[in-house]
Amino acid sequence: MSIAGKYNFVDSDKYDEYLKEVGVGMINRTMANAAKPTLEFIDHGNGKWTQKTLTALKNFEISFTVGEEFDEHTADDRKSKSLVTINGTTLVHKQSIGDVTAVTTREFTGDTMKSTFTCGAVTAVRNFKKVA
Repeated sequence: MSIAGKYNFVDSDKYDEYLKEVGVGMINRTMANAAKPTLEFIDHGNGKWTQKTLTALKNFEISFTVGEEFDEHTADDRKSKSLVTINGTTLVHKQSIGDVTAVTTREFTGDTMKSTFTCGAVTAVRNFKKVA
């Protein structure tokens, strides 16, 4: 089972509540909820990765080295100190955005990716299907 590949959005549960909890404004939340993203994970070797998020409204990407903290700009252009770890086929992305900590756990199983977003007491889930 490889994490690398392209994944199309399938469905979502409580994503708006999560976005509100991490401090995303109403206009950006509306656009994010309307988007049906394709996520692409590219393994460059030696723990170096790129994650691309592709939507009809906006595309963005992050590049990181597993286990090393990095500076990230979120999709709504807020600054984050971030850290990505991988354990088997689970990728954990921790973001510290000011006083807010958010964690996205992506579980890759067969041809699916389950993304669980947690911030405070709010948890959301988005499901994706591998297409390439």
